[in-house]
Amino acid sequence: MKVLLITHRADAPRFIERVADETRSRGAEPVVFYVEDFPTKTTISFAQGPDGERFLLGGHAIGAGDAIWARRYHAPVGLPEAMHPGHRRMVLAETERFLHGVLAACPAFKVDPYARVRGADHKPLQQRIFREAGVRTPRTLGTNDPEAARAFLASCPEGAVVKMLSPEPFRKDDGKLQVVMTSEVRPETLEKLEQLRLCPMYFQERVPKAYELRVTVFGTKVFAARLDSPTFAGAEVDWRTKGLETIEAWRDHALPRHVEDALHRYQDAVGLQYGAADFIVTPAGEHVLLEVNPAGEFFWLEANPPHHPMVAALVDVLVGVPGSRRRFPDLPAPPAA
Repeated sequence: MKVLLITHRADAPRFIERVADETRSRGAEPVVFYVEDFPTKTTISFAQGPDGERFLLGGHAIGAGDAIWARRYHAPVGLPEAMHPGHRRMVLAETERFLHGVLAACPAFKVDPYARVRGADHKPLQQRIFREAGVRTPRTLGTNDPEAARAFLASCPEGAVVKMLSPEPFRKDDGKLQVVMTSEVRPETLEKLEQLRLCPMYFQERVPKAYELRVTVFGTKVFAARLDSPTFAGAEVDWRTKGLETIEAWRDHALPRHVEDALHRYQDAVGLQYGAADFIVTPAGEHVLLEVNPAGEFFWLEANPPHHPMVAALVDVLVGVPGSRRRFPDLPAPPAA
């Protein structure tokens, strides 16, 4: 059995090697595919004929009985500097479409199918499924209507936050990328609401916070970690702004059964093996869902406290350890161990 690990060279190399080592320990062959090398340095081929189909990625045949971990994607590197901008856009679009088309057709087991990841990465959908499962979500308004935004914000006595639904970073004048974090709505925010005519935003009521959770799902296994984020100055709204300062402060957390059941219900509804969910826990002990990232980070919770065995759980799913995978009606049964 081969396990294809799709990533790029800047993506936590020592952790990718940890996944590869764990895969070898199960008797499977890890194949690391650096996606930025396609199409300039490595090859992908899809062949269809009377004898069936064949999928070659980096010279490795991948098919039924194998597995693919679509960890991270990356744009190609090494395209000629002199390439016409129009041709470059065409090449980038065709390369992306070809890659995802081949992966979609390949019968290998996937964590997770790209189309499902894209289809699940929508906060309004996530909020609906969790509310239907009995888990609270923040009162929310997504809009490009300035008047609707003003009315909503006036109805939030504890304040509100604003966030983006897209993970698209902002490229500054110096070329560096800046991710837009969840931010508190301030008086100066109210003065800029007319800019909603140019771009919609997502507003949510401020939820009182005792601590926060990152809950990570690998197939049928769930790991919950707690961070007392209000104790870190600057992390009160979004703990990611102080990520390095909080990295040793995460602790194991026993998730209430109804919250875990709701998370399982969500993963089943969207058809994904993996998910990284963020919750606020209020001073009264109520768990409030913020979002579920279908491709969120998790390595830091194994390398640092609470040292959850996440790589082993991931590889369990990839190699098909009995009982580790979620079973979806339209997914093929895993190969025999």
